[in-house]
Amino acid sequence: MTTIDGIPNITANFSDDVYKPPDETPYQRIFLELFTLVALISLAANCFLVYVIFKYKKLRKETTNKIFLHLNILQAVFLIATPLTLRFAIEFVWSFEVHLCVFCTLYQIELNAQFAITGILFLLVCDSYLSIYSKDKYKKFGRFYKYFLISLYVLTGCTSLVTIQYCFTFHYMVLYAYFVMIVAIIILVVFLIVINIIHVIKKRKLTNYKSSNIGLVVPNIFFLLWSPFLIFLLQSVLGITVDTPITAIILCSLGFSSPVLNLIYVYFYDNNFNVFLRQVFTCRCKEYKNENLEDQSVAYNDIEGVQITQNEN
Repeated sequence: MTTIDGIPNITANFSDDVYKPPDETPYQRIFLELFTLVALISLAANCFLVYVIFKYKKLRKETTNKIFLHLNILQAVFLIATPLTLRFAIEFVWSFEVHLCVFCTLYQIELNAQFAITGILFLLVCDSYLSIYSKDKYKKFGRFYKYFLISLYVLTGCTSLVTIQYCFTFHYMVLYAYFVMIVAIIILVVFLIVINIIHVIKKRKLTNYKSSNIGLVVPNIFFLLWSPFLIFLLQSVLGITVDTPITAIILCSLGFSSPVLNLIYVYFYDNNFNVFLRQVFTCRCKEYKNENLEDQSVAYNDIEGVQITQNEN
């Protein structure tokens, strides 16, 4: 009665005997805490990125950064929901229906975030390709991408209304939900690989290519870090490998570290993010009056008592 993640199948009828989680080994406890620690560090990285994009209007002028903002918000939701879902499934005694309600709610939030993140990554890849190779279409993309985002969130919400009820009645809902997510992710990975190949071939002809390419680099980081866990998950669904919760937690922790690498990447390779993140890290946000980082005006009196205003650069 376990799922592919080692989480117990808690969708059984509550008239049955009360389910008690199996005894944890010391190693499971250690890796569970490691998983939570990685999630908290990555959540902090997401918060830094969300803050600087909200704080500085200059970053929000670019379509890529607006989409990147949605990605970081959704990743933050996912990083909060997933550790809670895992802990709730492993540590609680399922003696009341309220336990199942809480678990299903957390799981649905996690599933919705996964679905939306997949759509946002697809949008980022399209944004990157059009911004480099099709300027005319990119202008249209900048006007219509918001409708894609709205449709994505509406579809996610409508899907959750349908699927959440199966958490209470359908024993293999967790397996099928993950299987659908794996199929969607595989399609996106194939699309990303094709775009990468086209980019490698075409960029040789570019004369003004920038090294900073958030729309393509961030999805690549995401899938490179999540690939080991996705492969393990797919093998577990197909029954190729034995379900080992410790292995799943380690590989999932690797995937959870993607926001940290995103933060490192934009800090070192994107000039705008570098400037604004340095102000946040050094707690100098309030020293500047606008997103161009101009110093606050300083007023003082000269020797004749006349007030002079000066901006220090």
